[in-house]
Amino acid sequence: MGGLLILFAVVSSVLLFGRLDNLYILVTLGGFVLFALLGAVDDWSKLNGRGKGLSAKQKLLGQTAIAGAALLVWYVAAGAGGDKSLVRAPTLEDSPYPRGPAVALADMAPPPPESVGGSLAEPPALFDPGPIDATDVTAPSANHRTDLQLPFLKHFCLDLGILFLIFGGLVVVGASNAVNLTDGLDGLATGCMAIAAITFAVVAYLAGRADYSEYLFIFHIPGAAELTVLCGALAGASLGFLWFNGFPATVFMGDTGSLALGGALGLVAVATRHEFTLLVVGGVFVAEALSVIAQRRYFRATGGKRLFRCAPLHHHYEFQGLHEAKVTLRFWICAVILALFALALFKLR
Repeated sequence: MGGLLILFAVVSSVLLFGRLDNLYILVTLGGFVLFALLGAVDDWSKLNGRGKGLSAKQKLLGQTAIAGAALLVWYVAAGAGGDKSLVRAPTLEDSPYPRGPAVALADMAPPPPESVGGSLAEPPALFDPGPIDATDVTAPSANHRTDLQLPFLKHFCLDLGILFLIFGGLVVVGASNAVNLTDGLDGLATGCMAIAAITFAVVAYLAGRADYSEYLFIFHIPGAAELTVLCGALAGASLGFLWFNGFPATVFMGDTGSLALGGALGLVAVATRHEFTLLVVGGVFVAEALSVIAQRRYFRATGGKRLFRCAPLHHHYEFQGLHEAKVTLRFWICAVILALFALALFKLR
């Protein structure tokens, strides 16, 4: 039940430092708490010896309900006060950046000093580009976006419509389960989570700034920068927990922590419209989840043969003779590389 420590650290930090009138903070924090409660029910039933906890179907149903409720709030907000119908099919939308970045970096250099009477005039002390016309930057919207954003593409903009609930639900539930599956070695899930949370703190801040998002050709999400506080809380709680959860661990998060951390990470990715960035940043989580799926499918298809010596993936390397501390460290290295690559993708468009 060490996940209760993570729950307390995150909630208290966000309540102290976050804006509680921000829809993204309220929904994401609420989802985090509900995922933690779902995991706590599962952990408590195991501790009391009343079976093996919640069944896979019960856990999946609970995760789907929590994710669906959170995403429905954002989906309704996306159509509130606008001309978008709540029940709409996916449609290609006009790019938010039809003319590209309005202010090029070269245009922001100070002008050269002018010659006055054979001598150089004093250069301006501070170059002021002047007020930026609102029509020259991403048009801010008070509503949540439901557009799909793809890496490498500057002008692709697909409004998912009602499919936003299905697609977003898969991302949130998948992230929650992926972190849960990764939590099998001392410090593995905690360290990877800290790296992913720090990365998404940067992503949330960039998406919440109209100037930065316009320069990087990413969707501007007004108010999303406040999620930087929540991501910082997730990272801080993970690092603090890692102090005691590193090999050999003395505290374990259980489903209370893993389901909540993964669910919160998925909600942040959906809120900032960076689901595919999560796919890269959380590459370790994705590999762990895919290894379990592949193992089960291969086992059934071949009548009992195994694709990996053991799944999830980290156990496969343990069975090959690697010490769990070395497996954890190497997975952390992979997580750092993936995080840096994900941030580099912001310039590869």
